[in-house]
Amino acid sequence: MSSRRTPIESGMSVKRANGRYPPGLLAFSIPLVTLGAEAEARNNATLRLLEFCSIELTDFWSCVNSTLKEAKKNENWSGRRCCHLAQNPICQSTCALSGSRSNLNESCRPSDEPELFSCLERREEAERCCSTVSNDTCRSVCKDLFHRPGKQSSLKLYSSKGCFHQIPKCLKTVAEVRHVDDPKQYLHCCDEARNAACSETCREILHTATTDQEILDALAEKCSPILPHSPLWSCVLKSTPTKPVRLPLDTGKLSCCSRANRQRCQNLCWRAFQADWETAWTQLDTECLSSNLESELRRCLDEADNSCEMGCSGLSYCARFNDRPTTLFRTCTAAADDVAKWEADHWSRGGVIRGLGVTVRVASSCPPETLRAAACFLQLRPCDIRTHETRLCREDCLELMASCVDWSTIVGSHTAATLCSKLSPGRPDAPCVSLKPFLENPRDDNSVIHPDDDITTPCKNNPCPQGQVCILTVNERKIYRCVPGCSLGEMSKQVVPLSSWVQIPRYDQHGCLRICQCTLLGLEKCRTLNCINFDFCWVQDRFIPPRLNFYLECNPCRCFEGEVTCSRKTCTEIKIPSLPCDCPAHYVPVCGKSGYTFASACLAKCAGFTANEVDFGRCSSRDPCSPNPCDGTDKCVRRRRVCLSTIHKYCRQYECVPIDCDPQGDNSGPVCDKDNHQHHSFCAMIRAGASLGYRSPCLKGCSLRGPVCGVDGEIYINECAAWAEKTVVDYYGPCVAVGLISDQVKPRCGDIVQCPPLKEPNCIGVTPPGACCPVCGGAARLFYSRKQLDKIYHVMDEKIDKDFITLDALLTALRRQVQVAQCAVRGMVTPEGDIFIIVQSVLEKPSSLQLRACIAETEKLVVRITERSPKIAAEVPLGSLTRAEVAHAHVSIANVNRKRSMVEDDLGKVYWTRYSDRFLLRML
Repeated sequence: MSSRRTPIESGMSVKRANGRYPPGLLAFSIPLVTLGAEAEARNNATLRLLEFCSIELTDFWSCVNSTLKEAKKNENWSGRRCCHLAQNPICQSTCALSGSRSNLNESCRPSDEPELFSCLERREEAERCCSTVSNDTCRSVCKDLFHRPGKQSSLKLYSSKGCFHQIPKCLKTVAEVRHVDDPKQYLHCCDEARNAACSETCREILHTATTDQEILDALAEKCSPILPHSPLWSCVLKSTPTKPVRLPLDTGKLSCCSRANRQRCQNLCWRAFQADWETAWTQLDTECLSSNLESELRRCLDEADNSCEMGCSGLSYCARFNDRPTTLFRTCTAAADDVAKWEADHWSRGGVIRGLGVTVRVASSCPPETLRAAACFLQLRPCDIRTHETRLCREDCLELMASCVDWSTIVGSHTAATLCSKLSPGRPDAPCVSLKPFLENPRDDNSVIHPDDDITTPCKNNPCPQGQVCILTVNERKIYRCVPGCSLGEMSKQVVPLSSWVQIPRYDQHGCLRICQCTLLGLEKCRTLNCINFDFCWVQDRFIPPRLNFYLECNPCRCFEGEVTCSRKTCTEIKIPSLPCDCPAHYVPVCGKSGYTFASACLAKCAGFTANEVDFGRCSSRDPCSPNPCDGTDKCVRRRRVCLSTIHKYCRQYECVPIDCDPQGDNSGPVCDKDNHQHHSFCAMIRAGASLGYRSPCLKGCSLRGPVCGVDGEIYINECAAWAEKTVVDYYGPCVAVGLISDQVKPRCGDIVQCPPLKEPNCIGVTPPGACCPVCGGAARLFYSRKQLDKIYHVMDEKIDKDFITLDALLTALRRQVQVAQCAVRGMVTPEGDIFIIVQSVLEKPSSLQLRACIAETEKLVVRITERSPKIAAEVPLGSLTRAEVAHAHVSIANVNRKRSMVEDDLGKVYWTRYSDRFLLRML
């Protein structure tokens, strides 16, 4: 069979050459899995195609016939009826033409396709069990009990076919009685009853029954005959619960359990946060969380409850911890301040210091300020910037033990070192937090801040009611708003906003995931995703430990859940600025089907796009509304998207808005028209006869001068429009050049463009990949798993849901992680295929503190991604992020600095290697 994908093979709609559907045919789709599983579908396919396709299309009909012939081969394999459950298209098409499970070995992995392989196992078990049944009808019903066990079939149905005397022994275990969670969920089925007696019986039994068997027995008596295709029986046998999915006690923390180094700790973690918190938590805390072997698990659990955020102020007892706006703390609150005072008073009166596993009291010689600082440190929990560790540095701990512990009261052979093992990391070089800076007052240059130069974090401690999410707003009277959300469990502090998708562990199967959407009823529309592979990665004849960052030549890579993800860079003997695949620095843009503008066809080809997947010209130069793809009652409105899934092609670049919409009922959010007038919704703008400028409130602090060239190679009408699309402006005027990629933060396009002045001379900033000019702000390069996004794309049924797998959705979710109202997250897809973010001030003239805050927020995001914080891992598409690297530096000195890369092996040893553009993977 031809390797070319046909309409039948890909499940695409058949259209005319001009792109229009044939008359009378809105969508003619023939999935290959259907052809492989159903003989009737193969017969109907030919007849239907003959209605619309001329027999003179010899190449087309040759391909169709060969496809149908291949689909008919091995048609007796029952496993083909499972093929629709495959998520990967290659696995799905391979399954549709296979004759046994062994044929799937190269294309389908059980960890990626749990539902498919579970179905195949049931099919094989049914074949073994029912093979002894001689009657064809009974054998078919027997197999049906395996394929749809429980409420969807029963021995009652089996015996009604005259098969009671042929029940194989193995079948009885499949049809065991199962308890119903809520029988009343099927009450709507009673409306389908053919007579009053049946309807009355239906309602009575659904109010009193406790098992499926009771329901089926009662209905069989009053609602005979049992016909699975009749309205009543079809409803009862096929109805699914409408209530939201049941969640563990804390799904966010449940995702941390895989971080445990010991199986015992992993099991205790799973028990504690699934359903057995009261008994398992004490064991987990005692046996695991106090051990330095489980520091990664402990940090993850801490992050789920109290993430590290910037700033500490308003404290009375712990006053020396105030006025540190860019220092990270986990629990800097007034309540923690009160507890610290109580603890210090308790210690000074001879009370026992808790949490050390031995009776420890404070010596009378301990300086009062040291005692106060220690109590405040333990309650406010400042964070190390590298890993967000909150433990005290070993050196500081030893000094504290020497000056403040009454050793005469300690029983046993304890030393300062053994006590500090409870408070400090195990290795002297491990990340930690020093107590010394908090024994002194903050520096004078930070103690007095003008209000206009200050930073605000209104969502830091979530001022919203329980179950709601605080969202920072742009250019509105109130700088935040509260939106409904979904909690990730009864004990969880993590809440995701309405309409967002989450990627959470399956509570019924360790190591497996599913995705659900947050609705007003809770988490719904759940889909099984895949099972995580925590194995080593195999790279160049050696094993790479899980979650290890390493380099292949000059390309940064990461072993992430058994998958190697790498950036693509050009590696040369002497490091010089270049583009991927040594493409020339010519700006001759082409638009990829993913919605991303490549500077040249060479870069598009380097990214894996074929000639028929790109169009000449920028993506913004094409009108997605011509011809109009919407219905006659809708107005087509441009909606730019960059799709991140490699199979998300074509990436839709428009939205359809009803012409007769109700402005009062439209909650699409404010928009700004081309005349810089703000409308509270799309509908209001359409009713006013205005044209869309950009999707956002009319912004302040940006220039209306235009056009401008964005760092993504797109042209925008002005700077405000670029900001609204979460893009950074490269320079004024249309895009005319592409910059070579380098680590040096300086202009890269010569005299062909005029770079705008920096917001602050000698600031910390970056020249984005492929851009011409440096900008101030924090910057980071993010790496993501395309494979994981492809899986998510496949399990989402609706087009509107697939829009969550876009760059805009990712940047929006990252923005919710940033607490400083004066900072905005903007980004792009790089020529290498990574994601590049820049956290910039939204102000026209930001203060030094505000610029520093944006840098600190960037570095906080990098650590959260690298550490796989539950706040990152839970949200789609953030959960696909595998690694992050800081990319900013001082603009004035970046050209003389060289980078060093840290490569850490599985034993925790650290090697610092000069960045030499050669093979940098060094392991034991």
